[in-house]
Amino acid sequence: MLTTNMRTASELTRAVNLLPVKPTYFGDLGLFEEKGVRTTTVILDVRHGRFVLVPNRDRRDEATPMAGRGSKWKTESFQTAHLPLSDVLLPDDVQDLRSFGTEQLSTVDQVLNDRMQDLKDSITATLEYHRTGAVKGVVYDADGEVLLDLFDAAGVTQYKKTIAMPSGETVKENVIKKTIYDVKRNAQKHLSGFVVERYEAMCSPSFFDALTGHALVRKAYEDWQAAQDRFGGDDRKGFTYGGVTWIEASEVVGGRRMVEPTKAHFYPVGLDIFMQYNAPANWIETANTYGNEFYARMDVKPKGRGYDLEVQSNPLALCAYPEALVELTGSYGEVVEK
Repeated sequence: MLTTNMRTASELTRAVNLLPVKPTYFGDLGLFEEKGVRTTTVILDVRHGRFVLVPNRDRRDEATPMAGRGSKWKTESFQTAHLPLSDVLLPDDVQDLRSFGTEQLSTVDQVLNDRMQDLKDSITATLEYHRTGAVKGVVYDADGEVLLDLFDAAGVTQYKKTIAMPSGETVKENVIKKTIYDVKRNAQKHLSGFVVERYEAMCSPSFFDALTGHALVRKAYEDWQAAQDRFGGDDRKGFTYGGVTWIEASEVVGGRRMVEPTKAHFYPVGLDIFMQYNAPANWIETANTYGNEFYARMDVKPKGRGYDLEVQSNPLALCAYPEALVELTGSYGEVVEK
């Protein structure tokens, strides 16, 4: 719990990182490997459409060689995002305030903890939005501006595929599975032999409903649902079909859908595929130190009139293999989202 006895940014940062984290899919999944960096920019080498972190070396040593003779590569500099959020805690925010569910008056520490938790929750949702963008290949800011286009940075074109979902109960060939296999083969080709744990696709509600309700898929989906009911599984983890786990993403963050109508985004899951670099906060105490995911500070107002509160994060979320990311479109006709 955060308290007013915590005077330094270091103490508050440790405490805010221990506060409960708002549940998020990619955050809870651990899809992104986190690395603290000491700078606000991350230098990566780009080779064959893949990003490779350049290690820090002694200035007197030789440069790190790239594997492979004659391979063409370039170096890119990526700016970390800066996500600060502030609030104030005034005497009137505490005075005469009753603690939730009791007749006891609240303490300053209780209100402080609640304020910091609210700030952290908002930043957590924003971090998930950035991670979702990295899974799709393009990270957007809150106002819709592009912060990072991984395809452009890697000098590659995004692979896009249409999944035809033919009408009628009788279809000679399972064109849905055929398309899924084509998408997986494309990913395997660009992963350069890298072994993945599994493949997933986050889907809009309309795409998910059309896929699971189609004649070619319906029986498999019904059998899967029955197995979930029988063994107490969690259907929020997605439905696996064609070697891909399909997950419905209906969330809306800041007025923007995680996945647009009729769309799905395919991605591989494994170590060193997705990364989140965390830069230090823009405070004198943290300059040139290794970054944390969350930072917090509390500055006392003059004459004991309260506290200025701030929580921030400085992330860079990206995929090391952007060519393995695929945008899927369902060709089942005009669809209106729920």
